[in-house]
Amino acid sequence: MQHHNTRLGKLRPTPQVTLNTEQKLYVITTDNGYSCFGFDNARDHANQMAQRLNRADLSFTPSDYAALAGYRKYEEAVSTWSRSSLTRQTYFDPGTDPKVAAVLETRRQTSDKVRLVLGNTCTGAPWLNEYDVVGKIGRSDGSLKVPLLMEDGESGGGAILTACVLNIIDWKSGRALYRHPAYLEPELSLQPSDVPERPWAVIHLNEVIARFKEMGKACAYIAFMRGETIEPRVFQ
Repeated sequence: MQHHNTRLGKLRPTPQVTLNTEQKLYVITTDNGYSCFGFDNARDHANQMAQRLNRADLSFTPSDYAALAGYRKYEEAVSTWSRSSLTRQTYFDPGTDPKVAAVLETRRQTSDKVRLVLGNTCTGAPWLNEYDVVGKIGRSDGSLKVPLLMEDGESGGGAILTACVLNIIDWKSGRALYRHPAYLEPELSLQPSDVPERPWAVIHLNEVIARFKEMGKACAYIAFMRGETIEPRVFQ
């Protein structure tokens, strides 16, 4: 899983950058505290920008990884990107399937609503997210203009983990616009719960993942997790 934070695409003075080698993170001091950025993310983003810019000198060398020089190289790559014509394009995470990028970019331009299923693209197992997976596709400001998922009535949204997309569903028709070859629809079952206040339990891999007061809401939740275009407010 890739982790995003406020550092991606930001060009700010960094008064202090330290290394957390145990968790493989750059720790960046800010006026409001600190933020973190993974060693792998810095390398992968820098290498992607270097390749797109045709600037081999911006690519990581073995000595850059897990070193302060690597973070400086990442920032240099972002700075170079921001001065190029590529900064006007939508920027996708390293490892994003080109088909995912194409669908998201088309939907950004048409403003048609989608449902995203995110998960592990190696195993095909979805993460069973119920929040921040339904909306229109927008785009951030900044040097790296990443795709955002914007819910109804919102002018902004969270960055999409585009390299972790398993399924993109057209909200109006329910048709799959993209489906990862490894995607596995989750096996979910409904059983009586041992909690009187919420007597219906949804089971996944022999574990309770949700409980509901009403059977109808539990069934709607199961249908949503299996890709049906049901408004989450029906069961939330």
